[in-house]
Amino acid sequence: TPLAAHQIILSLFFFVSPFMEVISQTAQTFLPPFLARLQEYIENKKKADPKFDTKKDKAAQAWSKASMQVSTNLLELGVGVATVVASLACFIPAFGGAMLTSDGIVQGALKPLAKYLLVGGLLAAPVAVSEGILLARRELGFLATTYLATTALLPAALLRIKKVGGTVEQIWGCFAIFQLTRAIAFVGKIWSRRILGRFGAKSAGDTTENPPKEAS
Repeated sequence: TPLAAHQIILSLFFFVSPFMEVISQTAQTFLPPFLARLQEYIENKKKADPKFDTKKDKAAQAWSKASMQVSTNLLELGVGVATVVASLACFIPAFGGAMLTSDGIVQGALKPLAKYLLVGGLLAAPVAVSEGILLARRELGFLATTYLATTALLPAALLRIKKVGGTVEQIWGCFAIFQLTRAIAFVGKIWSRRILGRFGAKSAGDTTENPPKEAS
């Protein structure tokens, strides 16, 4: 029964994943030519002026911001699609198990796994879309390191669950953590500077508007 429930949830997850892969492929197709032209512009500027500062060049900054906006739009699209598709997919084991199996015991085993399918499906969006963006940016070293680390840890965790006689729920909970770890790593690599920059600008603005009072 646990194995049957696991296989059904796994099949539903594989149904959700391709929707994210399409957006990932979109990033890998359209971003590289755009980024290549930006890199070429920067290299030509540095050849003409070794002291060229990308941060002070308005054209380079506008190009970079446009690239980041496209990446953000793709992530938002991915999250939106994942929300719809994962919600529909998890509805089946949660409330419509009879659509998948006539075995009442298996239907009961599916219900607790629905929440893990929802979480895994939702996290598939930032993982897949961010992966596509990182591939487009040629962040191959970072991707290889992250994949190696997470892939090495997952089997160890699964073997630990097996050793203690864990449940299918624990296995899917472990997979959800695995997905979350990758999502945080990929999204952080792409958007952490932008997020921290906004917080820094906001803090600076608050300090300017409310300067510290001098002690009397």
